Amino acid sequence: MSGHRITVGLLAALALTGTLGMGTAQASAAPTRTPHQATRPDTAYAPPGWVLRGKYWTRGGCTEAGQEGVQRHHWDEFQCANGAMRWILWTNR
Repeated sequence: MSGHRITVGLLAALALTGTLGMGTAQASAAPTRTPHQATRPDTAYAPPGWVLRGKYWTRGGCTEAGQEGVQRHHWDEFQCANGAMRWILWTNR
C-alpha cells in the first residue's frame, strides 16, 4: 500500500511539473498582435486640429488634468479618449 502511495505521489508531481513547464513556455512566447492593433496610431482618436496632451492610466486622472488646464486658461475644451490601455487627453489648443 505504501509503495502505491509513493507511485501516485510521484506521478502527480510529474504531472504538475509538466503542466507548469508548459505554462512557462507559453507565457514566454512573444505575444501575437493583430495587424489592426499594430498599425493603429493614437492619433486616430484626435479631433481635427486638437493637440495630444498626455496619456493617463485612469479616466479620473485624465479628467483632472483636463480641468486643471481649463482653470489655468491653457485651453478652453478637452476630451479624454479611451485608448488601447490608457486614457488620452486631447485639448483644443
